[in-house]
Amino acid sequence: MKNPTQCVLWENPELVRGPSQDFFELMETYVDDSHLSRRLLKCRECGQLYFFEFYEEIDWVDGDDPQYSTYIPVETGEEVQALKNSSQFGLLQFFPRLQIDFPKEAKKPKIWWNGKE
Repeated sequence: MKNPTQCVLWENPELVRGPSQDFFELMETYVDDSHLSRRLLKCRECGQLYFFEFYEEIDWVDGDDPQYSTYIPVETGEEVQALKNSSQFGLLQFFPRLQIDFPKEAKKPKIWWNGKE
């Protein structure tokens, strides 16, 4: 995947913490479940497309459900199709990707670009 250097998120990934409807335009929805969502989003500022996944694990013991969000910049329909066909763990092979990791017992989420040099 190509680095989205023109997107404000490349240098300021923490901006993704705000309401997503303010920052992104929803282009398509692929999965819409309470613990798994997959969408194609477009940055309202620069037009960069992102394959987005929200994944939540259920913590049956403490109710402290770990949550993970992934934004992968895409340019082509082939890239989108490859991501749609990937499992949650399969998405980890694609770089760069903007991650929001909020594991169990964390006080706040970690927001970072995985694969940014």
